[in-house]
Amino acid sequence: MAEIDVYGGGAINDNSPLLQILRASEISAGNSLSYELCKLIYLYHPLGKKTVDSPIARAMYKRREIVVKESPECVIERFNDVWDSLQADYYIADCERLARIYGISSLAVLPTSDRFKTSDPVTPEQYWSGEFRFNSLDPLNTAGSLVGILNPNDPEFLKYEQIAVMGQPYHRSRTHIQLYENPIYLSYTGSAFGFVGRSVFSRALYPLQSFVQSMVADNLMMVKSGVMVAKIKQPGSIIDRLMAAAQDVRLNILKIARTGNTISIMPDESIESLDLNNLTYQDQRKNILENIALSLDMPPSFLTGDSLSQGFGEGSEDAKLIAGYIDRVRLDMDPIYKYMDNIVMHTAWSPDYFQSLRNRIPEYRNISYEQWFTQCKRSFQAIWPEALEPDKKERTDHQKNIYTSVLEVYNTIGGECTGQNKAQLLDWVIGNLNEAEDLFPNKLSLDTDEIAFRSILGLDQPPEENDETTPEVPGLHVH
Repeated sequence: MAEIDVYGGGAINDNSPLLQILRASEISAGNSLSYELCKLIYLYHPLGKKTVDSPIARAMYKRREIVVKESPECVIERFNDVWDSLQADYYIADCERLARIYGISSLAVLPTSDRFKTSDPVTPEQYWSGEFRFNSLDPLNTAGSLVGILNPNDPEFLKYEQIAVMGQPYHRSRTHIQLYENPIYLSYTGSAFGFVGRSVFSRALYPLQSFVQSMVADNLMMVKSGVMVAKIKQPGSIIDRLMAAAQDVRLNILKIARTGNTISIMPDESIESLDLNNLTYQDQRKNILENIALSLDMPPSFLTGDSLSQGFGEGSEDAKLIAGYIDRVRLDMDPIYKYMDNIVMHTAWSPDYFQSLRNRIPEYRNISYEQWFTQCKRSFQAIWPEALEPDKKERTDHQKNIYTSVLEVYNTIGGECTGQNKAQLLDWVIGNLNEAEDLFPNKLSLDTDEIAFRSILGLDQPPEENDETTPEVPGLHVH
């Protein structure tokens, strides 16, 4: 029986990284991953980048809402400006990406001045001066320094707080170590060179290999789909050179025939293509993708591309799974966000910036910088947006409910409010109505101070019937 060499036709090089790491004879279920294998899967596998970067991109698709209670809006704007200037989102995503690929990564604060060393603790003065930069480090950069403590009686058991890069130590205040999954006692992770977390590919290696095999089958089907089978009457057992040449000419005419050409064959001859109808395996491909998603503890729709069967607002199981998964990714990234938040706070809210606030805001003149910074840091909150946004119809229905509720509150207590209370009630109504941007694209703006003043003077009451006179108000002349 003839043997088809899938890899020998030039479509895939025997020395290509993708083929080297995904040969069926070398990979079986439960294989461990090396550093090189994780890197090559991420670089060359069609699903390598998607399984690593897609959850991070979904989790960070919108920035967090920063809240600093009892502080002016400019304090929040200053924080966001410094966050962007330091490229905080990029380094957070990069550190999480490396942790998902290998099982562990590090984010380091490097000094840019000779006055500081990596072994020195980082000080607020260094943040205020801006003399620092970030580096994302993978486990090969920090190999040998993240062995960890394996003594269960040690308080630092299976904890990793300090790194060294090429023999150069880093103070623990300068680094954040990000793990993907928790370490298991005496479970060595080859991709991370230590008893640490695990790569996101660790459980999905075998189905990832199956996916590449399905791609090879796809390529084979496309190559063979253009083969023509000519059922031509063969000449007798004795074939002279002239008959062989005539046969070659007939086959060559068939080969070069195009749409619009005419060829002739004998009545008992026929020309067909290869029958590939029984090679449809869409269900098998989908099963492979679902197995990969199951190995990654990821909703299958992340990989299969299937649309949700119901809308987000209808409480479908698909939407709940995706929202829960994104929230879990955000929870995994929370430690590195807190580390970066602390750096940005010190950099943005420096003594020089506080002095500029004192010059503009009188109440800050009676407190010290330390008191103000502690107050801002204690009241700091970062709120994630909803994992899945509702569509326009769901937003509109929600805003209609808000509109109805606001009017009911106003009609209930509006008649009892006068003066400044009425102005505050109107401010509340206007603020809520302006939030309903899908219902009211143009924002409502009223001078509530004037309404309050007229309410105090009684000028907001409708005149009585048949009363053509204007009520006299002491101290007020109406023209």
